[in-house]
Amino acid sequence: MSTTAPTAQRDGTTAGPPAVQSAVPRRWTALLFIALAQLMVVLDATIVNIALPSAQRALHISDGDRQWVITAYTLVFGGLLLFGGRIADLVGRKRTFLIGLIGFAGASAIGGAAVNTEMLLGARALQGVFGALLAPSALSLLALMFTEPRERAKAFGIYGAIAGGGSAVGLILGGVLTEYVNWRWALYVNVPIAAVAFVGAVAFVHVAVSTGRQNRARLDIPGVILVTGGLVSLVYGFTRAESQGWSERGVIGLFVLAALLLVAFVVVEALTRAPLLPLRVVLDRNRGGAYLAVGLAVIAMFGLFLFLTYYLQIVKGYSPVRSGLAFLPFTAGMITGSTQIAARLMHRVPARALMVPGLLVAAVGMVLLTQLKVDSSYVGVVLPAELLISLGLGSTMMPAMNLATTGVAPQDAGVASAMVNTAQQVGGSIGTALLNTIAATATTTYIAAHAHGRPSGLLVAVGQVHGFTVAIWWAAAIILLAAVVVAVLINGGGRGRRRSAPSTGRREVAVEARVEAPAEIPAPRVLDGIAVGGRVRGAGGVPLPGATITLVEPGGRQLGRATTGDDGSYALGVPAAGSYVLIVAADGHQPQAATVTVGGEPLFSELTLSGTSGLAGVVRSATNGAPIAAATVVVTDVRGEIVGSARTDENGRFSVQDLVSGTVTVVASADGHRPGAVRVEVNGPGTAQCDVELQAGGRLSGTVRAGTGNTPLGDARVALVNAAGDTVAVTTTGPEGEYAFTGLDHGRYTVTASAYRPATTTMTIDGTDQATADLQLGHPGE
Repeated sequence: MSTTAPTAQRDGTTAGPPAVQSAVPRRWTALLFIALAQLMVVLDATIVNIALPSAQRALHISDGDRQWVITAYTLVFGGLLLFGGRIADLVGRKRTFLIGLIGFAGASAIGGAAVNTEMLLGARALQGVFGALLAPSALSLLALMFTEPRERAKAFGIYGAIAGGGSAVGLILGGVLTEYVNWRWALYVNVPIAAVAFVGAVAFVHVAVSTGRQNRARLDIPGVILVTGGLVSLVYGFTRAESQGWSERGVIGLFVLAALLLVAFVVVEALTRAPLLPLRVVLDRNRGGAYLAVGLAVIAMFGLFLFLTYYLQIVKGYSPVRSGLAFLPFTAGMITGSTQIAARLMHRVPARALMVPGLLVAAVGMVLLTQLKVDSSYVGVVLPAELLISLGLGSTMMPAMNLATTGVAPQDAGVASAMVNTAQQVGGSIGTALLNTIAATATTTYIAAHAHGRPSGLLVAVGQVHGFTVAIWWAAAIILLAAVVVAVLINGGGRGRRRSAPSTGRREVAVEARVEAPAEIPAPRVLDGIAVGGRVRGAGGVPLPGATITLVEPGGRQLGRATTGDDGSYALGVPAAGSYVLIVAADGHQPQAATVTVGGEPLFSELTLSGTSGLAGVVRSATNGAPIAAATVVVTDVRGEIVGSARTDENGRFSVQDLVSGTVTVVASADGHRPGAVRVEVNGPGTAQCDVELQAGGRLSGTVRAGTGNTPLGDARVALVNAAGDTVAVTTTGPEGEYAFTGLDHGRYTVTASAYRPATTTMTIDGTDQATADLQLGHPGE
């Protein structure tokens, strides 16, 4: 089983996620259903907003409880995201994904059928719980399924377009369902979406490596309690500030509590052996910068949705449907920016060179939107602003999500993905609360300064638009701040760019080339040329002494060799900058190879070797369970190549060792039985168990005789033809004319026997010669 090796960079990144198979079958079809599930989660953040007035009237929800229809979802969703990401790491991403789909659909059905306020709020909270399982597992599945840089760029482009444009789709769909069907369908619509995504995920989502079962660490309960409490307090604090004001005592208390809990969470994570959020995930400059950029961009984007919805419906008088359709260009721009701009350029230019210009373009769109007036036309101001903002953010979100999940160890993929969702959720809460407060304050101040007596309807509209534009100026400044964060934190040029490993035609296996900060790795002993050093680790991150490191140039010539010390460290030197191959081997571990790109400075690369796997079991009879001796067992990988074989002993037992982790097919065959095959997951060090049952086959035997004396005919050819006319077996008779066919399926057969075809030769003989003529008899067709 081969994969493309990652390229280690001096900035501490790798070209792809570690230790995954090179090609997950039907991954593009699987992407369709993963994206559908993500769309459901994203649009649910806005679709209910449009349906809320109708739901309030139908269920007699008070004005005080109305905000909780939105808050119940965002509060639980945002608070449990990190917990959901770690659950995916522990129990498996696909399993968590499927549970999230079922739960989200069930919660949506309950909400759609709600008969009172309590039932609706409970359903929305349940949606948040299962959404917190669904969103991180969806993104981590995507990160593990697509590892080739070009494919990864396209896949993340599609995902980024949905993550950015799904909210606008929610506004459109919510308006259509509310106006033409019923507000309840804003919730019911999730049921068929989840059903389609579930069926598709079961059939097509396959991750060839064990994504949860290898990670048997205990769940960090103190970390779960602290981060959930901290995020819930933070999100609720911003939500409450929107209605109660920033100086209200309860709001201040929530922010203080959030700060204390989150600081305590960081301390606990730094001390615990199996943290909920390993700090290395967020302390990496690229990932940390990506999380901040996503959060800041979402603050501005949610403000855009909020104010444009208000402007179009309240000031311009658009219906919910027309207001939703007005956001279609925004969705189209996000899709274009993600799939046509970012996806095409991501593997050619550094991520920073995409994200900074994208954010600047979005900021220009925001500035254009500050020119809104009461009588501004949609085509003249809103449409061009939407296109600029969406194209810019689309070109930003996709590389940001890619950076946030690239180079993460397999056991951290779920929590790293959850950090992306957490940044989005917290950013949305901050954006809604902060910008709405700024807009409301600016509106009140403007009306108070210009009113002479009771304000007219026109003055109120002008004041509202003034408040919107003031808040949008803030949103533009936040996007510019995001651009500065990207420029400062995310590495650019050769240091931040992910280059795909050159194709060498060799059998290479992906390794965890996770490069930590140089301070955490002993400085390598400087040899001739540029230093290449680091540490080799085994299972569980334990340093691996005695491993052999061989450095090879692309042409195949060996440049150096080293053995790791007691702490797993190694040191080599290369003559010049360029691409080289590191070959790592150690007893009891799977040999691995990685392509590394060396610049003008020393390269520090940390490599992780996985232990070789084994497979053992018993071949039994399906009829009575008796073991079958002398059965042949063949093991093939996903490409059909034979990777091991064995014969069973007298107890039917077999063992095949030195297998690479992944999915294999075990085929067993034995005399008198039909062959049997089973599919097995071989995961990490140790021996997987696999028993194979064989169905007993039929046996057909007899004797071929010839002539009037029924003389047994040896060396005759006997063919066995099934009912379809296909020849299923051919044999020749023994000395006494005997033959036999074994392992036959049930059915009707025709037995055909043939003797030798006639042989002729032409001879010329006169009366005195002695001649000899030898004839060779053969079966027809020989």
